Amino acid sequence: MRFINLAALALGLAACAGGSPEPPDRVIYLAVGASDAAGVGATPLTRGYVFRIADELDQRTDQVLLTPLAIPNAGTEQLDAALELLLETGIEPDLVTVWTGPNDVIRGEDADAFEDALEDMFERLRDRTDGVVVAANVPDLTELPRFREDPLDNVTRARIEAFNEVIAERAEDHDVLVVDLYAAPVEDHLVSDEDGFHPNDEGHRRIAEEFLDVILPALGLAPTA
Repeated sequence: MRFINLAALALGLAACAGGSPEPPDRVIYLAVGASDAAGVGATPLTRGYVFRIADELDQRTDQVLLTPLAIPNAGTEQLDAALELLLETGIEPDLVTVWTGPNDVIRGEDADAFEDALEDMFERLRDRTDGVVVAANVPDLTELPRFREDPLDNVTRARIEAFNEVIAERAEDHDVLVVDLYAAPVEDHLVSDEDGFHPNDEGHRRIAEEFLDVILPALGLAPTA
């Protein structure tokens, strides 16, 4: 696995046909997200879920070109603005993972504003690629140690479910596959002891597995053992 040189991409890396039943030889992988996508909570950061996904794909294909668009503390509107700039380089990914929404929930963003930003993001991606786009929904943040010990008015199951309904609806409209992290139990042994919020090494591994369960069949690759 290696990281994409974006300048080289602009000069002419062509995308493989994503989502084809024929397994790809090469995967251009764009990972969009906040601090979790950067590997925060994992030791080292390169054991984060995005890198684990790339490593798994690297074992099954000839080449994986990874570009993590990871902005710690970013909300969906910020990520969409960064994505717009990145896509102007000419990148045409075969695979895109998107995990956004938790920071919007925590900051008290309105679900309608979140929907507008997510709609823009999915439209932007679909204008650029016919490849596989996979988005995770918002896990049950109320079960994280951080919010059990210090509850926030903005972090409620009702708000999380409203955001996840938006993700499901917009994903269906834009042929985006959904990883249902909300259905996965939040367990303390999967969460960083340092902040009670980010996934630890085991948490990142579990998240990568959840994504791979959706990604591998969509790319025509055999599931993990």
